[in-house]
Amino acid sequence: MKKNFIIPFDVVELEPDNVHIVASAEINGTPFNVVLDTGASHTCFDLDFIKNLNPNQAMEQNDGLNVGIGSEFESQLTTIENFKLGDFVVDGYNVVLLDMSNINSVYEKMDKPLIHCILGSDFFVRFKAVIDYKKQEMKISSK
Repeated sequence: MKKNFIIPFDVVELEPDNVHIVASAEINGTPFNVVLDTGASHTCFDLDFIKNLNPNQAMEQNDGLNVGIGSEFESQLTTIENFKLGDFVVDGYNVVLLDMSNINSVYEKMDKPLIHCILGSDFFVRFKAVIDYKKQEMKISSK
């Protein structure tokens, strides 16, 4: 049965005319922040965050193309269980793990909340996301 979920988000101003769309999430009761990034092809989690959350998390080297704006980088692949956005729960979601320390060092300097996940287009397409900037919410569907 199809069910829709509404996920609220905040528009976080990094500098004038430079914003990130940030929502709250959790894994196994541990809260964290996610950036909604329709320009990212894959959903990515911070490698250290996942290692700290679950030291026994199975990971494998990502041999696929790893390109961000301006650079190449190494990454791992894993499957995340019990990933919650509001009342929406995703189990068995394949994600990319990468080092987000550069992002978070900038966020710290700007006194912004740390980011541990970037939701990418894979997520938005799979769950038929509709982002309403005026209402500051994202609607997603369970099937």
